[in-house]
Amino acid sequence: MKRIAIVCWLYFNALYAFAQEPMSSKEASDFRDKVISKTATIQNMQSEFEQRKHLDFLANAIKTYGKMHYQKPNKLSWEYTKPYQYRIVFAQDKITITDNGKVSQVKADDKVFKKINNLIVSSVNGNVFDEKEFDITYWFSAKKAMVKLRTKEKILQRYITEIQLTFSEKYLVEKVKLIESSSDYTEILFKNTKINQ
Repeated sequence: MKRIAIVCWLYFNALYAFAQEPMSSKEASDFRDKVISKTATIQNMQSEFEQRKHLDFLANAIKTYGKMHYQKPNKLSWEYTKPYQYRIVFAQDKITITDNGKVSQVKADDKVFKKINNLIVSSVNGNVFDEKEFDITYWFSAKKAMVKLRTKEKILQRYITEIQLTFSEKYLVEKVKLIESSSDYTEILFKNTKINQ
């Protein structure tokens, strides 16, 4: 009987931890104002990250590790350090890729690329509350704030159906979840984030 009680307790605590509750319109408005206020002060940001790619046909996620650097207004460096070395830098309309020491540059005048680039930058700096671009809902999840974005752009809907951003108590993005149209998804967890250094 004691074992059953312990199992039930663990089960309901797990449910509570992962339950999602919608924010009221007042809570959502207050939260959005705090995030916008915080991101307005960010000139640059650095963070380590762990990326987990979940594919339907694999039992375990594919894990990669790296570093992210962001500089206002729209420069972003995404560097994978483990298990391979690969770096991609987004700066205005150019992409610079470094793959095992080989550098190549691409002019990014493609509409889809620009949308994805803006999406990545906005996800990193938390400035994603554009209701012209997204259907946005606000949630509490495991005592954290979560924002769910569904793109209105038909071109992007082919690739990404939903973006979930989990925010820390300091109103910074600490986790990004990108759900693809195939239901595969990628999670990016940020740690050791430093601002304006």
